Amino acid sequence: MESDRETIVIIGAGIVGVATAYFTVKKLAKKYPAEIRPQVILLEQCEPGCSASGKSGGFLARHWSDGTDTEQLAQFSYDLHAKLALEHNGSERWGYRPLNTFCAEIDRIPVMPAKQHKSAHQRTEAESVVTSIEVIAPRTHSSSSVTTMEYSGPGTPITSFDSENQQTSTHGSISVPDVGAVKEVAPEAVPWLKTSLVNKLRQVGDTTSTAQVDPLKFTRSLLAEAKGYGLKSIRGKVIDVADTGYRQPIIELSIDKGAGIGTLGELPDVLNYVDPSNAESISTKSKKLGTTKPYILLLDQGQDIPADKIVVACGAWATSCLRWEAFRDVSASQIPIQGLRVHYLLAKPKEQIPAQAVFAEINGTVYSGEDAIEIYPRPDGSVFICGEALDDPEMPPHNPFEPVYSKRATGRLKQIVNDVSSTLSFDMIQYGLACHLPVHAKGIPVISKVPSSKGLYIAAGHGCWGILNGPATGLAISELLVDDECVSLDLSSFRLDRWY
Repeated sequence: MESDRETIVIIGAGIVGVATAYFTVKKLAKKYPAEIRPQVILLEQCEPGCSASGKSGGFLARHWSDGTDTEQLAQFSYDLHAKLALEHNGSERWGYRPLNTFCAEIDRIPVMPAKQHKSAHQRTEAESVVTSIEVIAPRTHSSSSVTTMEYSGPGTPITSFDSENQQTSTHGSISVPDVGAVKEVAPEAVPWLKTSLVNKLRQVGDTTSTAQVDPLKFTRSLLAEAKGYGLKSIRGKVIDVADTGYRQPIIELSIDKGAGIGTLGELPDVLNYVDPSNAESISTKSKKLGTTKPYILLLDQGQDIPADKIVVACGAWATSCLRWEAFRDVSASQIPIQGLRVHYLLAKPKEQIPAQAVFAEINGTVYSGEDAIEIYPRPDGSVFICGEALDDPEMPPHNPFEPVYSKRATGRLKQIVNDVSSTLSFDMIQYGLACHLPVHAKGIPVISKVPSSKGLYIAAGHGCWGILNGPATGLAISELLVDDECVSLDLSSFRLDRWY
């Protein structure tokens, strides 16, 4: 697939890859006439939005990253979401709408509290199933002890205290800014929760600062718009990316046949340099000689795509590039990205729930003492519920379609939802699965060109804020691709070599 025109290949059709493709083809359409316009190819091994970009809550918050390295990115992208929705009728096509957001503190215990005397390590599987709950007395809090409210993991609410034992999150936390604006409201403000169980309810966002989208519809709608500008999409898995200007040197150890090999000291110290042009496989060598472009993508179905520029935007699978020849200068320490498995449910209640997102922390459970879930009603009447994240990130399966959910975790999530909301009872839940959020060890995504490369870029590791920050990330990478500089955002915090 050789073309005289410049070829840009984007690997990964999640929200970051699709947004990159959308803004790139749109910029190219304005800059070049059709006959000389660079071509853009989007590669995806499964389906658009098949992982976190299609299986997340789609929550947007303008100020929840204030005071962090992603503050500018989040605010810019939040506004960009509104602009895209206005431009492409997002309210109808992908359920974009502002909404009110609440943090609910709910206390509950199992009916048989005697079992709570056992330690977490002593519980059996049968004892780890909540069958019913009781209301317990609200706990008293000192007004001077609570100073800030934070959100960790995929949005899990935690409270920070003025003590040396301040709670922290394994994967970093996002502080809610302007604590004075977080107001306590009556439990009846969210009537679809079991208000008798709500110990405390705070409003942490309103229609001016929080919003939502259906992430799968958003991703696929943006992809449709990009195709209208000439984007070409190909289904295939990248096996390797060859660097046409690179010949790997080989060192040959020559051993005198007459020399003994009884000890290391008896081996002759002779190293011969082998010409890599002679050592390289005939197949790879011929492919490199047969193109004028700096890179060749080798796909699993035998297809080769010569390319001038390549963007890795495959979320939790971003570290796949470490095995590719062209990315030989990228180290694992520069992209410490893995998948955080989070479980989710989709419910369809009989009565539509208002535009109210709820972050609920449930204390006094029979499990580990505390659970946290997120509930997102959508304009189409469905309700997305997520939680039950594993404690540690993991490498996701090679095939994003492989089942990764835990039946036990999904069952726990169903039980919690059933306990805290009569509207979301068991019979309202349609199904439950899981996905891998691409989390960076530092809690900050990579949005960067690979230093010293001709045209390699990486955009991944956005964690729970991928849907929020996807559009701004895509715009930033498109500016690097088309104009060789990003003018919309300061990307210095997201450069590949920031940490190592």
